[in-house]
Amino acid sequence: MHHTISYQLAQARLKLRRRKPRPAVRPLTKRTVLSALIAATLCALAVGTLAPRASAGAAVGAGSGGVAAFVPIVEPLDPGHPARTEPNPGHCDAQQSTAGIEQCFDTKTENTDARIDAAQLARFRRSPAAAQVAINTQDREWLAARVRVCQAVYHTGGTIDLINIARCQLDESTARLYRVTGTTAPEARLPQTDSIDLSQLAYYTSPGGTRIAEIDTQGDQTGGEVVAWVIIGGYQGFTVHPAQFSYKDGSFTDAGIVEPPNPRCHRVAPGAVYPFSIDYSTISHDPHAARGTGGYVYVPGGHVRAEWTGR
Repeated sequence: MHHTISYQLAQARLKLRRRKPRPAVRPLTKRTVLSALIAATLCALAVGTLAPRASAGAAVGAGSGGVAAFVPIVEPLDPGHPARTEPNPGHCDAQQSTAGIEQCFDTKTENTDARIDAAQLARFRRSPAAAQVAINTQDREWLAARVRVCQAVYHTGGTIDLINIARCQLDESTARLYRVTGTTAPEARLPQTDSIDLSQLAYYTSPGGTRIAEIDTQGDQTGGEVVAWVIIGGYQGFTVHPAQFSYKDGSFTDAGIVEPPNPRCHRVAPGAVYPFSIDYSTISHDPHAARGTGGYVYVPGGHVRAEWTGR
């Protein structure tokens, strides 16, 4: 039986039903966005999550003579067998029901996972024993973190959560496929937003599974803008380097001024949500501002991987 995310969440809700209700939260404004983000972080950490297993026996299997055996992805979405390829269901948002949309994303995720397995198996076969163990371990840790990462901010209680989580899992698997095949993903172009609802943000998924989003929080006295960055740690965690987050418009760059507390070198654990803010105070000096071509960028290693534009 193909268990969708909604089935998993239903099981989790049965365990949560007897918990005492949380106290109401006072209304938030843009000027209290950091408090809102921190509260959302704590909320995400308080919500029960499901940790899928890479296989019924999570430990590395052994063949004859103690030789490590490759452990493929066994889908928590469709347990009982390794990931396998099914017919492409087409455009998921065109499906006629929540269950149909969710199933569509689940199928695309499993298809992507099957491609991950193929790449990892080829790598496994040409690797020495120690590297084979590492491959199995990394795959197991990534799969266990995937649902935890995707459930971190999607818990409004509505059916949209199921779709967002399913979409997120496809994003996570797609990013993982780029990583294991050594392929550079195309630059992600995402919409800016001033929403402080973490479930409504546009997230970039890094090759390590970390999700990154941007919020325009408020203007400053210089004509610039204070931006909140939201990090959801991937399966290996994430170390914050503020210099990787800037405003760019052609040759013009504003590196910004980090707002306290300084997040430099903060380590974000897998599945944890961490916000920090940067004041981009020289945006008003952008000579190309009238063209509306500038945006906020994530630039690890000197390469733009994601850009948020459009406001």
